[in-house]
Amino acid sequence: MRIVPTRHVQWPTCVAASTALVLSSCGGGGGGGESASSAPSIAAARPVEQTDLQIANAIYDGSTRTPAGFYSESAPTGQANVATMHVKNTDIDPSLTGSAAQFELCTNDWNEAMSWSETSAHNAPQYSDLVATNDDARYFEFGRVRSGTPTMYVQARVYKCAYLNREAANLRANAGAAGQLNVRPLTSDELRRASEYLWQFTKYNNFGNVVLKSAGSNGAALEHTLYIATLVRGGTSSSCDRIDVLTWRHQVNSATGAITLDINTQWSFGARESSGIAQLCAS
Repeated sequence: MRIVPTRHVQWPTCVAASTALVLSSCGGGGGGGESASSAPSIAAARPVEQTDLQIANAIYDGSTRTPAGFYSESAPTGQANVATMHVKNTDIDPSLTGSAAQFELCTNDWNEAMSWSETSAHNAPQYSDLVATNDDARYFEFGRVRSGTPTMYVQARVYKCAYLNREAANLRANAGAAGQLNVRPLTSDELRRASEYLWQFTKYNNFGNVVLKSAGSNGAALEHTLYIATLVRGGTSSSCDRIDVLTWRHQVNSATGAITLDINTQWSFGARESSGIAQLCAS
């Protein structure tokens, strides 16, 4: 679930895939009588423009979590507190255990989507009254009001299968199958839009996480990568946090639309904040 408080900052409450920490390095072997010390050093290009200190400043500041041009939505007019969620199989069948696959539902039938939204609302700890319905090329949306303090406007959405079928995905898994993108034609821009939209419902859309870059592939494969910096409090020492820079990458089979997700840590560094000033920790 993505929550937008009064200042329209998006805060998700759903749990998504945790990062798979995979560190890679490269090296060379000797040959032809040339020693390793005499071989030219080839450094991999840094995939993001920000320095480690700039990344640390962005993490601790927390005011901007996405780069310019990244997908965003405006809060509905007149609503101070807004939460956005996609109805999942576990929302309509609470008996599913923690070991069962969890995924967002899809249908092309408005009545079925409405029924799922109503069942989900009844199964929630507090019922939300239906006050509006909206339609988008990607999903059906049911606006609901949850009473209490503060009052919450809930945008309950159900994907249209003609756009995205997430049945093959498992929100409890680290990575792997992420559904099927059925929009045609399949383009890099459609994948970018889908990837940036899905990010909003992950744990990475929260304080301590910053999207540094959103980039498509320059090769033949249809893929899109978000470069994300994430904060691990005390991850280096009691006085030094760890910041991991990872890739969150979706790949699409151009023939079938099948999506896969992989998450890999590219590098990590230590940082701390003192009196609002970010510093890198000595290695």
